[in-house]
Amino acid sequence: MEFAMTSPITIAGVSLDIQEAGQGRDLLFLHPGEGLRPNRPWIELLARDHHVIAPHHPGFGKSSLPDWFGTVDDIAYLYLDLAKQLGLKNAVLVGACFGGWIAAEMAVRDTSRFAGLILSAPLGIKAGGVLDRDIADMHSIPRSEFLRLAWANPENGTVDYASLPDTELAAIARAREALALFGWKPYMHNPRLKRWLHRIDIPTSLIWGDSDGIVSTDYGKAWQAEIPGAEMTIIPRAGHFPHWEQSEAFAAAVTTFTSKLQES
Repeated sequence: MEFAMTSPITIAGVSLDIQEAGQGRDLLFLHPGEGLRPNRPWIELLARDHHVIAPHHPGFGKSSLPDWFGTVDDIAYLYLDLAKQLGLKNAVLVGACFGGWIAAEMAVRDTSRFAGLILSAPLGIKAGGVLDRDIADMHSIPRSEFLRLAWANPENGTVDYASLPDTELAAIARAREALALFGWKPYMHNPRLKRWLHRIDIPTSLIWGDSDGIVSTDYGKAWQAEIPGAEMTIIPRAGHFPHWEQSEAFAAAVTTFTSKLQES
């Protein structure tokens, strides 16, 4: 299944590069800090039962990044405006990793266009004490250590950069720069977000890999404790990116959740 390219949508001066696939219930997928990479089998699986809408965050892909734009709050408001402009109704909001942080920031503000929320190993909150590291420092550790922490099988995350075209290498570099802009200080979280998670008033599912070394399942339980009625699914043999590493299991968990929404 191929992504359908849409014309860039400009909202509040930000030009968004958006891709779509499938038919069915609208599903807004917010990608992780690694970007919306060309190899994305989970999209094909989700598109069997959903109309998947996947924007590249500002500064990622071909989406613009104005000089006034620089916080996760900005992205949250931008995507709420996107949902309005697209006319989404009873849609499902799905965010992975950095995208999960964005989705949570959206959900504490306004859930009127969404029937359900799925957060896959989200970043974004401070769960432990002042001296506790809740989120691995992905920017400072060697690539080999990142792979060990982020993947149940590090070989699954290995990329042969020498074989990639210059355009894709440039996109990877641009994405890393944008991620640092949005999440550098404080590191990959909003100190106030945890206090507002109680405002999420739609069914919520947390998805976690059992071997996640970036944010542990205990960190996931801290999220679950703050979101009323949230459920949690642990996917075996998956690290921080279960949608990549165990795409079939991830898609099955999403579809099971959205099927319950359809029945309600």
